[in-house]
Order: sequence, then C-alpha cells, then structure tokens
Amino acid sequence: MSSTFKTPGVFVTETSAFPNSIVGVETAVPAFIGYTAKAVAGGKPASFQPVRINSLAEFEAAFGGAFSTTYDIVEAPATARFDFTANRWDAAAQTFATENYALVRASATFNLYNSMRLFYANGGGTCYVVSVGDYAGGAIDAGKLAEGLKATGAQAGPTILVIPDAVLLKPDTTSQDLPVSKAFNALARAMLAQCGTLQDRIAILDVYGADALKTDPHGGVSDSDLSNLAENFQKGIGDSALSYGMAYVPFLETTVIQPGEMDHRNFNIGKTDQLALLQGILTDTTSQLFSDPGHADPAQNRNPQFLKIKTVIAAIPTTQDASAAAQLNKNLVAAIPLFAQMQARVAAHMNRLPPSGAMAGIYTLIDGTRGVWKAPANVAVSSVASPSVKLTDAQQESLNIPLNGKAVNGIRDFVGRGTLVWGARTLDANSLDWRYIGMRRTLIYVEQSIKMGLAAYTFEPNEATTWVTVTAMVSNFLTGVWKQGGLMGAKPEDAFSVRCGLGSTMTANDIVDGTMIVNVMMAMIRPAEFTVLVIKQKMQGQT
Repeated sequence: MSSTFKTPGVFVTETSAFPNSIVGVETAVPAFIGYTAKAVAGGKPASFQPVRINSLAEFEAAFGGAFSTTYDIVEAPATARFDFTANRWDAAAQTFATENYALVRASATFNLYNSMRLFYANGGGTCYVVSVGDYAGGAIDAGKLAEGLKATGAQAGPTILVIPDAVLLKPDTTSQDLPVSKAFNALARAMLAQCGTLQDRIAILDVYGADALKTDPHGGVSDSDLSNLAENFQKGIGDSALSYGMAYVPFLETTVIQPGEMDHRNFNIGKTDQLALLQGILTDTTSQLFSDPGHADPAQNRNPQFLKIKTVIAAIPTTQDASAAAQLNKNLVAAIPLFAQMQARVAAHMNRLPPSGAMAGIYTLIDGTRGVWKAPANVAVSSVASPSVKLTDAQQESLNIPLNGKAVNGIRDFVGRGTLVWGARTLDANSLDWRYIGMRRTLIYVEQSIKMGLAAYTFEPNEATTWVTVTAMVSNFLTGVWKQGGLMGAKPEDAFSVRCGLGSTMTANDIVDGTMIVNVMMAMIRPAEFTVLVIKQKMQGQT
C-alpha cells in the first residue's frame, strides 16, 4: 500500500471485486446523405452537417417533406406498356376512340425523403442525416454527395452509410444497353474507402441502373440483362474494402406514397401541350360520364353536370395554392374516376425506390431484436408491394456466388410469404473470413466496443496487474456476447480466448515502447445459408 499514514487510527481501503466493464457500442445508426426541402437544426442552417434524429417527425421538422415530381402524358404504342386508357373524341369519325397513355418523368426527383419513410416503416430508429442541398437546383450533384460523405467521416457514431440519391446521378454512357455513371462508381468507391479506413461502419449500396431493367409481362427479367447489370456494378465499385459493402437488387415497388398525396400539379401543366392534353382527356371522359343525348361531341355537350365539372377542369392551370389545389383535386377525383386512376399511377411511379432505405431499417430491427450477429435476411420488407423485377433461383445463384466474389443480395417475392430479403453476403464473398454480413458487422461491434473500453487504460502501467484487469474485462464482455448467441461454442472457453502479457502477446521491447497488445480469438457464427434436407426411405424391418 503506497499511502503514508500520519495519524493513528483505523483506515478503510475499498478494492473493486470486478474490473471495469465494456459497454457494447450502437450497431445500427445509419447516416443518410442526400437532398432535402430545407436544412435547419436548432434554429441554424445545417447543410453538410450530420444531424442526429430519432423519428420521421424530427426529420420533417429539420429537413422538410417530399419533392413533388411532375410527369408528362404521352401516347403509348399499341404493343408498349401503358399506365392508363382513355376514350378520346375523334372529330373526323365523330365517335370516341380508345387511346393508351404512359407517364414519363418530366422533372427532377429525389429519393431521400421517401427512403426515410421506408427506413422507419421497416424498424428504423436513431440515425444521422446530412443534407447536401435543397430541391431548387433540380439535379443531383455528385460533388455535393461526396462532400456530404466526407462530413460523415468526421462524425463519430454512424455505423451504416446510405445514399439513396446516388442512383439518380445522370448516366455518362450505356454499357450492354444499361446506363452507367462514372460519378456513381466513384461515390460507391468513396463510401467503401471511408468504411475501410475508419473500420467502424459499413455501406449499403444500391445497384445503379436496376430501375432500367426491362421486364416481361410476368415481371421477370432476362438472364442477360441481369448479368449485364451485375457486371457493370461489379466493375464500377473497384476492389478495395469490399468486405465493408453490401449491395441489394432490385428496386422496390413500395407503398409509402399514397395516391391521395398526388394532385394535378404532378402533371406537367406548365407546358402548354401537356395542359391541353390533360384537360382534353378529363373533358372527354366527363362528357361520356354525363352525356348529352343530342350531342355526342364534347364541345357541344350541354349536360348541366358536365358543364359544372368542365368549369372545375378549366381551373387547373390557375390553381396553385396548396389549400385551393387540395380542394380542386378532391372535386376532380370525386367527379372523374379516371383522374383518381391517373393519380394512382403517378404514385406508383414515385413509389419505385432503391432498397437501401428499407435495408437500413431492417438492419436496425434485427440488431434490436436478435443481435448484430443475426443475418439481416429471410425478413419481410414492410411497405413494399413487390420487387420491381422477379428473380428466379438460377438468377439469384449468379448474383449470390459470382466468380469475382462481388455478391449482390436479392430481394425476392415468395408466394404466401411476401417480399423477403434473400441474401446475406458482403461484396467480398470469396473470402472465408468476411463472406457474410453478420460476421463483418459482429467484428466491427466487438472491435469498437473493446476499443472504447480499453481507452480507460491508456497511460496505465504496462505491467501484470493491468494485463490481468484488461483480460478479465474483455473476457467478461465476450462472455456476454456468447450468452446472447453471438459466438459459437458450448462454453465460453470454446467461444473465445483472450491473452495479454509478457511472453504471451508482448516482448520486452513492446513494453519498453509502451505497447500493450491484447490478443482476442473468437468463434464467429455463420448463417445456415444452405439448408439441406435429407430424406431416406425406411425399408420394412429396418432399424
């Protein structure tokens, strides 16, 4: 005892029975990067700053709502896909003729807000948001997204990187009839590089061009198109820090946007010919709903109900105020069922979203209910009607086990089970160590938790007492992980080992240099990715 006693008496010294404990770090704290309506936190501008939020309401308070995307109405060829059908008046033939129409996006669009809705619908919680600009610019800037990514690198706390707006970057060219963006590839490589450098986070990547896949009438995609899409993506992401990246395909047909959120302003009414086409379609449809027995031509229809609704249709270009637009839209939907159908199709187009937002929510949900070591797979995706394309077993095989190891996880539709995440591999699937998402994320969790715990022993004497304390502290933490099912083994000794000491992990030179080395070995859990059911016929009399 080093104390010097100067006064006679009885002195009490308390000695801790247990070493300091290690508290596990948070594992599912995504950092979302993208465009927002505004960026205000604490009453101050918050662009290019990670802002911690805990709910969609907090997001809307700080960053605002969704961008209102506009669409052109175009006539669709007879053999092409179309969004709705309308009977149009043919003046030459003096009769109505059926026309098929498709909706084509006419303005910029942004994914972040609706991806946040998808994140919270799938179990999301605390996250960081980095706004890189508002909607006024009307285009996605790769440089701003990269700047937002850089801002997350200086922020302690995020464990997942998500950039839903990245897939909206303009393509530079096409490869094998699919769009390719050099800017997207550079951004994906930067995400992986940050993860590999900091070693405390992973990146959930969307596959660029997945929304451009052409489907057959049953929702399937050709093997060649899917193979080309995967090849373009795999070439673009490079070869560094692949174990820190997870990719998912295809896009999702979500239900986060309701048709009631749409109105006439989602059609490109600022364009003269588009306004005339929309009003013409609605007028012709109304003329058939409320016909004039003596005049088939809508221009001559004098049915009072038709004339009343025609006045509402005429007010479309001059009604831009939000409250007035809502009332006008309500009147149009009530009077013209086709208009409600058109709005539903606009919502369907806007509801096609990249899967990264949903996957970030699923990671959070699984971590909270099962643990970071549980593979985020065989889980239903909420607020999703279906994947944008239907993958077959053979097609997923090529994605799951590619020759180059850059696995892409499939999200698939199963009869009676809905839309499920059906893959759990990193982009480094040829590695036996880092093949699975759960293994990579478990190691990050253990590494960062122990790192935080050992920080208290910086500058402590590098001698036997410290070594014993550190060993006990780390062992207690890993025992807790083992009890929760995070490590294999019938008993703790089979699950892990911790060593720290002279002649064991350190040499005399290490001690002189002030280096304390702790060696941790763990039996990691791998998912039962391939379950083989063996059925044998038992012969009569066989035991």
